[in-house]
Amino acid sequence: MIHKVSSSLPSFKTLTFRPGLNVILADKSDGATDRQTRNSSGKTSLVTIVHFLMGASCPSSSIFRYHSLLEQSFSLNFDLSNQRMTARRSGSDPNKVFVDANLSEWPEQPTIDSTTGESWFSNKKWTAALALSMFDGHATSKYSPSFRSMFPYFARVEPEGGFQHAEKYYSTQQPWNIQVNLSHLLGLDWKSSQTLQELKDQEKTLKLLKRDSSKGVLGNLVGKAGELRTKLALAEKDLKRLEKELSEFQVLPEYRDLEKEASTIAIRQSRIANANTLDRQRIKSIEQQLQTEQPVKVDDVVTMYEEAYVVLPDLVRKRIEDVQAFHDRVIKNRLLHLEREIQTAEQRIFAREEEALSLDKRRREIMKALSSHGAIDQMIRLEEERSRLFSLVDELKKRLEVTNKLESTKTELTIERARVKQQISIDHSEHEEVLREAILTFEELSREISDHEGSLEVDVSDNGPTFKIKVEGGRSVGIRNMQIFCFDMMLSIIWAKRHLGPGFLIHDSHLYDGMDSRQVAKAIEIGEAKSQEYEFQYIITMNSDQVPRAEFKSDFSFDNFVNPVQLSDKSETGGLFGMRI
Repeated sequence: MIHKVSSSLPSFKTLTFRPGLNVILADKSDGATDRQTRNSSGKTSLVTIVHFLMGASCPSSSIFRYHSLLEQSFSLNFDLSNQRMTARRSGSDPNKVFVDANLSEWPEQPTIDSTTGESWFSNKKWTAALALSMFDGHATSKYSPSFRSMFPYFARVEPEGGFQHAEKYYSTQQPWNIQVNLSHLLGLDWKSSQTLQELKDQEKTLKLLKRDSSKGVLGNLVGKAGELRTKLALAEKDLKRLEKELSEFQVLPEYRDLEKEASTIAIRQSRIANANTLDRQRIKSIEQQLQTEQPVKVDDVVTMYEEAYVVLPDLVRKRIEDVQAFHDRVIKNRLLHLEREIQTAEQRIFAREEEALSLDKRRREIMKALSSHGAIDQMIRLEEERSRLFSLVDELKKRLEVTNKLESTKTELTIERARVKQQISIDHSEHEEVLREAILTFEELSREISDHEGSLEVDVSDNGPTFKIKVEGGRSVGIRNMQIFCFDMMLSIIWAKRHLGPGFLIHDSHLYDGMDSRQVAKAIEIGEAKSQEYEFQYIITMNSDQVPRAEFKSDFSFDNFVNPVQLSDKSETGGLFGMRI
């Protein structure tokens, strides 16, 4: 929970909080003009300060980089990892977050300031520590859950579009970001969503390659498969004819022995090249087999019978397990055999390459000896043509290989997409109780707050998991905001049960815009009850005339939860900062 929000700014109104419900009110004075509104009183700024101290980015446009606040620091005293600590940060050096706490058991140790002796983390390490402490995880790669992508569900900000969709806290939030972070927050496997986004990146790259393959540099490297096959067949035919001519080439009798040896060397070099090509193709084929070799899924038999409501006897299940174990051993032996074949082929290639070097050296010696005879000119020209054709054949083979790879990758990606979708479906089935808890918690909250009952739907599409709120009249701003309330409260309850999460949920007054006064009262009462039951903190900011006092239950004492520090528009000093920013 949050204990205190403070600042080195002398005019700043320090806010202290207690467990459960906390209400920050902004009041409009009797003499205020139309131009004096409570929008500048600091309600949203409180949420912005919390985000700032929770590692939010601090670009040049940030309020903390304004001249009047640049040299001022802001502090958050809160509970983390079962201890109370204070985090301090300033816009003048936003990459440093100073932390006052016992950090001896933290996985990441802070840097000690040589002048003051204070402990500080870089903002990147600070958010990594928060992710581990609050959400039991950390960003491992580009498309993995991160603290800064999960925390906003517990402290939405209106200027960023936080109150437009329950499943989104940012108007331009990418689908993969929603998928991986909500999957983690709901206790599902997020790695499949990560894999899916990586596949999408590959598909995008493939599309660009195919578009550019007919022009520019790529046009010379790739090409059309049919055209390349024809060119390769003709080039190989010419190479074989030339090699035959070289093998039958005759010179004067006294050079017969040298000529015979040179011819033998040429043939041997050709065979070495062909043999190495075959071995390399075999290695590649075996490596593909290693990647695609999969155990036989005999468990599908059990699944099929269970879906037919047939319970297999234990003896049959035991037999199936024996078959599974047998197939696993077969595959293991198969993999070992394939790996040995790769090693053997590589050894053959190495030996041939050594032999080829020796043969080439000897061939040069022979050609030098024969070059004094006029008949050798023709042979030299034939050798040069053979080398040219050999290089052409090798180049065409590589281009055809690349072209085939491009043409087949799309199919492979489609197959992989289907596999990932299946994996997500399996994960949702395996975590049925986790999903059930989230769905029922959301529905319970929705029933309590309104007659427009909403439901949380977690499904799987070709583009990954989907998280939708289904409710009648969902286009209404008030109803939409009610569902956002239920969604955020549901996440807070789930993580409070795990004794993890931020330990607090913050909603500013924008959440209650458009909501019926009875629903506002009900939301506040629910927030108070759930925060007490599950021991987390619910902080809300409201305009004083938004408070639906007549709608509260008779035993609900709203004023008991109002923070003694009240914001107002009475003057420039009435806001949170105590000055006009």
